[in-house]
Amino acid sequence: MNANMENQSLACDLTAIPPSAREEHVLSAPQLFQTAQEVQELADGYAIRFLNEPGNFMAIAKYIENERLCCPFFNFELELKPNGGALWLRLTGAEGVKDLLKATLLENDRNKDDSKKTIQTGGDAQLEEVVAQLSLPDLTGVLRETSDK
Repeated sequence: MNANMENQSLACDLTAIPPSAREEHVLSAPQLFQTAQEVQELADGYAIRFLNEPGNFMAIAKYIENERLCCPFFNFELELKPNGGALWLRLTGAEGVKDLLKATLLENDRNKDDSKKTIQTGGDAQLEEVVAQLSLPDLTGVLRETSDK
């Protein structure tokens, strides 16, 4: 791992997303994750299964396009299974990424305010209001007990 990765903060910097796309990204990401069908724990993150329905692939790709800017510490893999099979999004990364994902996607009832503290808005009052009203996804109901995908 290079020194740049070691010093990288595990916080979402929304100001890295173009201003015209920030609010939509903040609002659409939780909606996207609420459609998850299954979550599998990986050694360094999580794999999330979505139905292969019209528009889902592009919605996930759009999420990745913006999320890679504000959260450059994530590794993203998008897999489309053959014959109309499921879509899998794998979110992984270096040390600390899995804990961040767990707090954001799986334990947000307990850590809702703490999770939002990892979202940086650059002092944009409108964006701060959107984040304050943000309903983080809760994927505990679709978590599958597995060690790897």
